[in-house]
Amino acid sequence: MKLTASQADLSQLLRTVASAVNRNPSHPILSHVLLIASPNGQLTASTYNLEIGITASCVAAVDTEGSICLPAQMLREIIDRSDDDDAITISAADDSSTIAAAGSIYQLPTQPAEDFPDLPAVTAKGHQLDLGAAGRAALAVVSTDAAKAILQGVRVADGHVCATDGHRMLLWPLEGAAGVAVTLPAATVKLIGSEPAVISVERGHAAICLPDCTIHSRILDGAYPDVAKLIPATFEARITCDRHRLTRALERVAVIAEAHNNVVKLTATDGELVISADADGRNGCERLRCDGPDAKWAFNVRYLLDGLRIYRDCDTVTLAGNSPTTPVVLTGASMDVTYLVMPVQVRE
Repeated sequence: MKLTASQADLSQLLRTVASAVNRNPSHPILSHVLLIASPNGQLTASTYNLEIGITASCVAAVDTEGSICLPAQMLREIIDRSDDDDAITISAADDSSTIAAAGSIYQLPTQPAEDFPDLPAVTAKGHQLDLGAAGRAALAVVSTDAAKAILQGVRVADGHVCATDGHRMLLWPLEGAAGVAVTLPAATVKLIGSEPAVISVERGHAAICLPDCTIHSRILDGAYPDVAKLIPATFEARITCDRHRLTRALERVAVIAEAHNNVVKLTATDGELVISADADGRNGCERLRCDGPDAKWAFNVRYLLDGLRIYRDCDTVTLAGNSPTTPVVLTGASMDVTYLVMPVQVRE
């Protein structure tokens, strides 16, 4: 195999597929990148860690077509540190390869392309989805507890994006998601980012086509809980206040709360919302105007702030609940998105 490509194209190509490189693999081949030079003037790179695989391509002048595996991290560092205007030639044989540019030459060991594992083949019809803001918000809500494997994923089903860690829940309507039912690992959703994607699902795997690459991912197996049932049908109290003022007040009180247990208390009385925290003789209190009846809750301040960030484009937010120990739903004035958070029980 022999090809020549620009430093910029090669650097971007290797950066795109880098997230699926296994740095400490059980199989050495998983730390390699598979390079395929096609006679149509295209270089394709693939990486795979047995959970996620990424494939991308760039333009190249192909002298000799072929395929080979090279150490991904070392190759990327050589390319990245080459001069921006370099044309880089990669020549590969069965046991070694040469990376050459103006005034430089490097040799790296190679592995046969046949040793690289096949990425899962997914041929099912795809659905055009724009996870965008919904996916970013869901990543803050997924569980990090390995014992709750299914909750470590983001659920796309029934026309919604859903995520929960057992303490809070996000439910975000998503256009085009009707007919889709899949739970994607959080790591996969992070790679999708804000790009529009075509997602196909088949035999326990998903193929996600993005403008610059294709991601191959396993999907999480198991029954995702029907978290929509957690949302109360009615509410006894709805407290509405300025989102920005509430956020800033919580951020300040969090200085005290985070020194102990992250708990803040919210007490609404006569059109005033009092936010307070105390820890080992230290305490803080904030007051702001609100609309609604009297109510009293306590929350993990981080969970509440994560929810408020979802509604950054809304002027006001509403907290709706029934008692100090039942779920509280946070909504924004101009967004059809639901964020549910469980209150914390505190002793008076």
